[in-house]
Amino acid sequence: MKKTDEQERNIASRLYNLDKKVYETTGSTLGRVFPSSPSFALEKIIDSLKINREYFLKNEMTLIANMIGTIKDEEKSAPLKQEYDELEKDILAYNPAIILPHSIDNNDAVASRRFSSDNNLIICISRQFGTGGHTIGFELAQRLGIAYYDKEIIHLACDRMGLNSKEIVDYGIDSSGSSRGILSNLGKASKKFFSIQSDMLFFTQSNLICEMAAQESCIIMGRCADVVLTNNNIPHLSIFLSAPFKERVKYEMGIAACDYKTASAKVKTMDQERKNYYQYYTGRQWGYAGNYDLCVNTFFYGHNETIQVLYDMAELSCKKN
Repeated sequence: MKKTDEQERNIASRLYNLDKKVYETTGSTLGRVFPSSPSFALEKIIDSLKINREYFLKNEMTLIANMIGTIKDEEKSAPLKQEYDELEKDILAYNPAIILPHSIDNNDAVASRRFSSDNNLIICISRQFGTGGHTIGFELAQRLGIAYYDKEIIHLACDRMGLNSKEIVDYGIDSSGSSRGILSNLGKASKKFFSIQSDMLFFTQSNLICEMAAQESCIIMGRCADVVLTNNNIPHLSIFLSAPFKERVKYEMGIAACDYKTASAKVKTMDQERKNYYQYYTGRQWGYAGNYDLCVNTFFYGHNETIQVLYDMAELSCKKN
């Protein structure tokens, strides 16, 4: 066995075992980054390492770190943090030659095989502020005849946790909430983890998202739903909506009946909060095209045509061969 192969298997094994320990300590289903059998998970990790080492490891390590951060008992969290730090150090020293993946030319389109007869149609939509995402998502759900979830998720999560959802929105933990919250300050923060309350709220929302996806076909707006479902092996479509900055400012001016300066500041603030929230809880780059099945410029297509594009993609994905 080559030295590189040995390193990959060693890192994969340690990553899986650390994930397992964190899951056993937290007891949360979201504590499992790799919920499959050990042998299957190890091969999946090794394959991912070969394709994109830096991105894959950053993503999985971030999710594990966030779960460790929710453990209040220092005696339980300390050894996990130490093991995490040691693994992180060895990962930084691991730098094999890049192995290119197979060709992306695929005549047997994966999209048409995304959902089986046993799966619900789940569409996750992330969006820049001012793209008309809420209206597009809602009308797409109506056209497809499926459920639509946005802020309802955070209210349900707060009820489950015994929290006042109005206070949570005011503190900006909701990714579409106030600019006064902790998300807007994350870039300046020096601490490694969010607060325990915001972490637990995120994982409660994540559990709800998995439950909803298992119960019915639906569209889910934001909440890192694409990554949550990916980590739980639940088929879904991931969409990102964008538009030129000036056009999004004009849209907000019309919606909020405010001047350009006010709308511009709101668009910048909300984009930053959504970016901070997504990148913190997933380790992924918010808005990076490679993280989504489809990215759509809503200004280029317009409101109705954007809905049509998304509708056609959903129809293709549910097509049975």
